[in-house]
Amino acid sequence: MEKLHQHTHGCTHCSCNNPVLEVLKEELFSAENLTKINPGSGKATHEKPQTLMVSGGIIRPMIGGSTDTVEAIGFADGKVVVTGEKKEVVKYMKKHHPKHQKKELTATQTLLPGLIEPHVHMVPTAMMNGWLDLSPFEGQNLKAVYDLNSVGTIINAHIPPKILGAVILGRGLDPSLMPFKEKDGKKELITIDNVVLDSINAKTPMMLLSASMHTLYLNTMALEHVFKNNTDIQTEYKTVEKYIIETKGQLQEGLQMTPALKTVKLQIIAMSIEINRYLTDLFNTANSRGVTFMYDAGLNKGSETLLTKYFETHTELVRTGGAYLCSSQEDVDKLDHYKEPDRYKPVYNGHIKVVSDGSNQGLTGYQSAPYLCNPVDNTGVFNFPQSGIPAHTIPPSYNTLINTVVAVKGWPLMVHANGDQAVTFAINAYQRTLAQYKGPELRNRIEHCSLLTSDQITIMLQMGVSPSFLIGHVGYWGYAFKEVIFGEKAQMLDLCGSTLAAGMRITLHSDNEVSPLGPLRMMEQSITRIMEKNPKDIEVLNSAERITPEQALIAVTYDAAWQCYADKWVGSLNAGYFADFVILEQDPLSLNTPSLQYMKMRDIPVLETWVGGIPVYVNNKSTEGAAEKQVLFSDNG
Repeated sequence: MEKLHQHTHGCTHCSCNNPVLEVLKEELFSAENLTKINPGSGKATHEKPQTLMVSGGIIRPMIGGSTDTVEAIGFADGKVVVTGEKKEVVKYMKKHHPKHQKKELTATQTLLPGLIEPHVHMVPTAMMNGWLDLSPFEGQNLKAVYDLNSVGTIINAHIPPKILGAVILGRGLDPSLMPFKEKDGKKELITIDNVVLDSINAKTPMMLLSASMHTLYLNTMALEHVFKNNTDIQTEYKTVEKYIIETKGQLQEGLQMTPALKTVKLQIIAMSIEINRYLTDLFNTANSRGVTFMYDAGLNKGSETLLTKYFETHTELVRTGGAYLCSSQEDVDKLDHYKEPDRYKPVYNGHIKVVSDGSNQGLTGYQSAPYLCNPVDNTGVFNFPQSGIPAHTIPPSYNTLINTVVAVKGWPLMVHANGDQAVTFAINAYQRTLAQYKGPELRNRIEHCSLLTSDQITIMLQMGVSPSFLIGHVGYWGYAFKEVIFGEKAQMLDLCGSTLAAGMRITLHSDNEVSPLGPLRMMEQSITRIMEKNPKDIEVLNSAERITPEQALIAVTYDAAWQCYADKWVGSLNAGYFADFVILEQDPLSLNTPSLQYMKMRDIPVLETWVGGIPVYVNNKSTEGAAEKQVLFSDNG
């Protein structure tokens, strides 16, 4: 890997700022392409919501954020109509909805509000569904074997037809979750370059996007393809040999990735025609894991239009909202003044999103001190120019942008900040702008908020700024952070326990597709903080930061809805709220596994998922004689 330097805003990538989407957004979201994706003007067909009373088992409506149980709950017209003691619910339903159906849960079956993913990237995830999956995940678990050999096996089993311009396009490649290498007695992450990729396949050009999305890896054939088909590269490098030698097939950030991606844009656009089917697949997966609400952390005009058209012609399997991504002062200056959403509509806007740095596991999160691993003296990338000022001084352009969003335009803000220096800058910028802000209280957030101190927690609490933690940093990547990337600094990761103890409200997110969808899995990782990549032992990262099952459940329901400005409709089952709920085979608050308590929470079967009083997912265990797993909706809505 080449040494990373500071760049201007917009060139660091993570799921929050997908490079493929940035390069091709004009073509992908052109009127012609949207017509191909959404032909005709068909309207979504809607089932009639069921009128239903559920009793028995364990029912936790999470009203007011309480995990207390009730005996029964009633639904009608797509809303909750009554909760409480069974005799009172029976009485109410008989009087107001005499033809209602009844469902009796078994002793361990558990009804909860639909689970919430408060930070995902729906369109980029769906758009790249057709790319070869080279990620370290199998479902919600890390693969038992994940190395260059296993990745090579997948690649060579999926060679595309030898037609003009066909390039292997892969996604999710993650060197940080491959076995470490030893160099001079020191552990290092594996290095991937064109020579390494040639050892996998030297005959077919391939472009493999890293999981952090800050690097595009190319084999020699792909480098030759890019040089041949991009005149800008020819002008800059003069010879293909120089291009290969200088880049080594490691194209970093937008400046280097853009020319390569442009040479395969027709291939990518052709794949994107299937995006509606891919979105349906994504939402089916979400439903199968109990998710009924997804908040997109990086909408633009194109993706917002695409999603809106999707929901006009497809069944609404999940509720959706999101944050509008602003990448420049010009973007922010164009904003209208904020108005809090007062009614639900698909893909409503709740926040503005600003991406300040990159990914810690991708070694681009902006740090106060260099990463422990190679490249040497790498402190990551901050997306705002710092020329002429000390490295630890907040850039004036960053302050101005955030001040315009919050103090001038009155918008709630989500700042992506991973590295400890990026988190410090985000907190300092919030302090300055909130000192000038005069409007109603805003639900400002810091996304990932990976590395925190106790003093920063106090300041965030005082400002009313809440964190949303990518908890997979602990569960999936914690071992790599501790052993190779950060050392002792890894103890600062995802301080869930400390933030809750201080009185803050927190949420847990997947940043899908950076990590798999699954609130039960995220709950489990916050409760156990087990580093799953440790090959020998069960090891916990900073056990003092473990939280209780009750706290974890609140984080993926009640507080997640609050953080996303959706708490008038979802996150709890108050009367008048949407009939969005999930039925699990077991209660996640009552698991009894003494030695590895709660380690199997992600494996609790989701029996049914309901949205607006309509079942959108049914597992065979909830209905006798059903197929192994039933997805109720396909791409035709």
